[in-house]
Amino acid sequence: MYLSSTGSFGDPPSVTATTSDTRHSPSRSELASPFGSGETAEGIGDAALVSHLPPDPVYGRNGRQIDLGGLKAVDYIAKWNSLARAGDKNAAYNVYQATSLCANNDEPVPDYNSAAELAQFLTERKKIAAVCEGVNAAQLQERLSFLALAARAGKVEAQIDYFIEGPYGRTIDLEKSADDPVVQQWKAEAVTQLKAAAGQGEPFALALLAQVYEAGELLPRDAKLSLAYKVAEADARNSVLSVEQLRRNVGTQMSDADFANALQTGKQIANACCKSR
Repeated sequence: MYLSSTGSFGDPPSVTATTSDTRHSPSRSELASPFGSGETAEGIGDAALVSHLPPDPVYGRNGRQIDLGGLKAVDYIAKWNSLARAGDKNAAYNVYQATSLCANNDEPVPDYNSAAELAQFLTERKKIAAVCEGVNAAQLQERLSFLALAARAGKVEAQIDYFIEGPYGRTIDLEKSADDPVVQQWKAEAVTQLKAAAGQGEPFALALLAQVYEAGELLPRDAKLSLAYKVAEADARNSVLSVEQLRRNVGTQMSDADFANALQTGKQIANACCKSR
């Protein structure tokens, strides 16, 4: 949920969460987890839902897959809680993931094109509510602390999610909240964490940095750096972007010298972060 000054989000990554630092390469077009408000589907009893819970893995708020090992979220959290509080980055991320599954599950229902799609959404959300039974508000709030712990300890997935979650784990207007100390601290650390993930060759982090420098919300707008990170992202994904494509799509406002410099910077970023993977 990439935050903008209008309070809107971009697309989060959709990858498999594990207890190791496995790298992933989601695209920015992948969809968010379809959790919204707490309304229920008609004609489905709670007892039936418990026996028809979504098969593992399920999807968290960030769109990542979560393997709860057949447990309810509250039991999965209890399983990892002690290690997480002791500073284990993987355990902390596991707790975050489980609580993220349950966070913001009472958001307004999004618009759907058909009654069938809406019914499916409501059914799935009620199943998630059954999985999340027993998870309390304090645990949902604390998920951001566990996320920060994992990110600062170098967990790549957590470094990206720290940026995606935003300062409060919900939609917020960054421009209107510019004087909020929590927002100010998050802005500084979010960029640091994103660059740390990019430094480990994570393509999605490189893509998000290109977006950050293009938008100019967390950092001053810089078209050359935005282009450089686009070049590095393509390299990390083993994709080929022709000079003509880049010039046509993102380099039209640059001088020839600035464009050439941006391409060279992108290659340097890619060589530093991605060639040793």
